[in-house]
Amino acid sequence: MMIEKLNRAEILRYLGYRDSGVTEPIERLLSRCEKETLEIIQPKYIYRRFEIERCPEGIRVSGTPLVLEGKDIQEHLKNCREIFLLGVTAGMELDKRIRRYMVTEPDAGVVMDSCGIQAVEQIADLAEKELEQAAAAKGCHLTWRFSPGYGDLPLETQRELVRVLDTHRKIGVSLTESCLMVPGKSVTAILGISDTKRDHRENKCDFCNHRERCTFRKRGTRC
Repeated sequence: MMIEKLNRAEILRYLGYRDSGVTEPIERLLSRCEKETLEIIQPKYIYRRFEIERCPEGIRVSGTPLVLEGKDIQEHLKNCREIFLLGVTAGMELDKRIRRYMVTEPDAGVVMDSCGIQAVEQIADLAEKELEQAAAAKGCHLTWRFSPGYGDLPLETQRELVRVLDTHRKIGVSLTESCLMVPGKSVTAILGISDTKRDHRENKCDFCNHRERCTFRKRGTRC
């Protein structure tokens, strides 16, 4: 899997810049950090397809102990009988570089962190394209990615999700006691498989626990 270029506009958005506010020094730092990010990322992803069934607790992932709790995920998967569980990482080397720069060169650390956020999103996008092809082969469509911590889907769902995917062994991703992912530039997601077309809502803000205090929304953008 190759990523040849990061989305510069998205990186700037994470940093709180608008195109018109980018100075020449910032441009040089962005170019340097993007180049380093692309050199050291170790893109990996894993996914599995499951049938789901409704139960009093929420949505049970068949053949596993995983139960998806909350009204938001039930609404998200209301037209689905199957799902993909997805795990994605940009690798540990990126985490190490970001930590080093945060100590030795904080400006570069902040920019590298934003590059890492965008890198893992683009890795997830590549994985999603593969899942779309698999769904389309059976005449189905995918929902957008819904991750533990969105809406009222508990972040603790992450624990069972990574066990089911065996992310530690397959792609090197584990969890801390507080459910933070290691490496940090990693994500998990649930994608519904539906007979109906993708939900065309522009963003996930309606499901976000940080909606009222989101810095992106204050700037008139989204994450």
